[in-house]
Amino acid sequence: SKDDGEALGELMYFPLWAKGLQLALIAEASGLPWTGAVPGDTEGGWKAVKATGVAPFDQLPILTTPSGLVLAQSIAIANYIGKKGNMLGSTDEEFGLGQMLMAEGEDIYTMLQKQELARWKKPEVRASTAESRVQCYAEAVPKHLTFLEKLITARGDGGNFTSSGETAGELYLFGMLLQLRTAAEPSAGDVFACAPKVKAWFEKLESHVAVRKVLDGQSAMGAHFGEATGAPYFLNDAAYEKFNAPK
Repeated sequence: SKDDGEALGELMYFPLWAKGLQLALIAEASGLPWTGAVPGDTEGGWKAVKATGVAPFDQLPILTTPSGLVLAQSIAIANYIGKKGNMLGSTDEEFGLGQMLMAEGEDIYTMLQKQELARWKKPEVRASTAESRVQCYAEAVPKHLTFLEKLITARGDGGNFTSSGETAGELYLFGMLLQLRTAAEPSAGDVFACAPKVKAWFEKLESHVAVRKVLDGQSAMGAHFGEATGAPYFLNDAAYEKFNAPK
């Protein structure tokens, strides 16, 4: 239960959103205590952390549970936190639906990766997908959102995908959609224009107290995941230029 005082453990990820944001959102919304860490907090950074062999697949995120078990893989961690926080849906059907939303979130992430929008990409690599990016936001993004709109419309749960509206699956999807919106060029307009119910659900979660805590840099991940501190991983052109400008 949420009030048994048992901590989730320590979530470690790089100081950017990508695959870590969703897990911080779920952890914060669980109401259970947790701690956050980035490899830069450790001497030698990620290289040193990796050398210890602590990460099961030599990658982040990892969640070290109170018993010392180290979990890797974003979906596994999301489900672990979701189970501990009773956030996997109130029925077996809601559980299945939440898993579907997580998988959709992963598909959206893969789609964004293919557009070479990561903040560390070289300008010429980024430029090579300029045309593809326009097409992605004009065609692929509306397609994904139209599918989600049909799904939310069929549910009848007060404008949510599930009865609570804040299952681990919904928060996972929200985090990926936030990254999708953040990376959009202003010329793409409102990315949610084709999906008003999804937009309403998204905006409701965006103002959720736990979500705000993470995005305002006040969660256990601190300013590392704050919207205002350059945490976004996928950047539109203006944000990319600003991030990569000589300091």
